[in-house]
Amino acid sequence: MKKKIVVEAVVDIVCPWCFVGKKSLLDAVAQSRSEFDIEVRFLPFQLDASTPREGVSRSEYLKKKFGSDSRFQAAEEMVQKAAKAAGTEIHFEKMHVHINTFDCHRLIWWATQDGKQVEVTTAIYDAYFVKGEDLSKIENLKIVMSRAGYEPQKVEEFLKSSQGTQEVQNLIEETYNLGVSGVPFFILNREIGISGAQPKEIFLQAFQETETHLED
Repeated sequence: MKKKIVVEAVVDIVCPWCFVGKKSLLDAVAQSRSEFDIEVRFLPFQLDASTPREGVSRSEYLKKKFGSDSRFQAAEEMVQKAAKAAGTEIHFEKMHVHINTFDCHRLIWWATQDGKQVEVTTAIYDAYFVKGEDLSKIENLKIVMSRAGYEPQKVEEFLKSSQGTQEVQNLIEETYNLGVSGVPFFILNREIGISGAQPKEIFLQAFQETETHLED
């Protein structure tokens, strides 16, 4: 019987390091399927909950955060190199809106009910970081969710309701109670914590260490 490992990935959609870390984690999971029974759960985190629902200019937001174009351009180049090393890509040049991520987290919560959380999370990240789509707009979120098999009308009805709002707020509070103060952060069986966008090899090693703990 395979060892059971539950990986809770605490992420925010606007965090490029979360995008890279998610890719490395899922690659490690795919490589380990024959050895372990691994369940991946995504937990919400908001780096800036004060961002308006309609979003703000990404360039202006980053200037306020970093103080200069050169500083955030250097940070972008660093994460782009990490993304390439992980086997994916980020197109910052396509991204013009910094979004409030709460509705994206609600959609991920909603997808959990259908067992599609990983698929939807991946679709949302790809839309934002690879395609540069403005996810502050319901029309674009409907398109993203349709790629994961959801009917656009049902997506719109969900987003215009309050469904999932309290549940996501509770999950965000839970991550704070777990001591998470930055993302990405990965928790394995509530035993091992991995901070940051680590390469695939770190996750593979952590799976082995978790197995040791389970056998103690």
